[in-house]
Amino acid sequence: MFLHFLEQQVHKLAFLEIAHLAAKADGNVNWKERGKLRSYIEEMGLLDVDIDLSNPRSLAEIASAVQDKSVQKIFLIEILMLLYTDGDYNDEEKEIVTDLKDLFGFSDETYESMREWVIAMDKLKIDGIKLILNA
Repeated sequence: MFLHFLEQQVHKLAFLEIAHLAAKADGNVNWKERGKLRSYIEEMGLLDVDIDLSNPRSLAEIASAVQDKSVQKIFLIEILMLLYTDGDYNDEEKEIVTDLKDLFGFSDETYESMREWVIAMDKLKIDGIKLILNA
């Protein structure tokens, strides 16, 4: 949704690394999460880029390279949206988000605002699907 605002290649690749870590946090990357990961590559214009996620860096190492607050907000919102995709926001995923929030230095209030917005957007998407299917 907001990844097209990322201009630097290093930010795009860092986001993909974090998204990959987050998606597999619970040991299972389901089909919805895989679809989101593919859509991220497309949205950021990385279809022709060789992306190697086989030797992942730690979350702290990746996050330390992202200093721009706007980019950090994009990362956290998009990761929340990814993890809410499958309807199962479990403890392992919550831990990744909490660690990312802390690494970026976001307050609990800022995090809650982002989380509430993501939940509201998810509900709107579901409502839209219901409108289409029940018409």
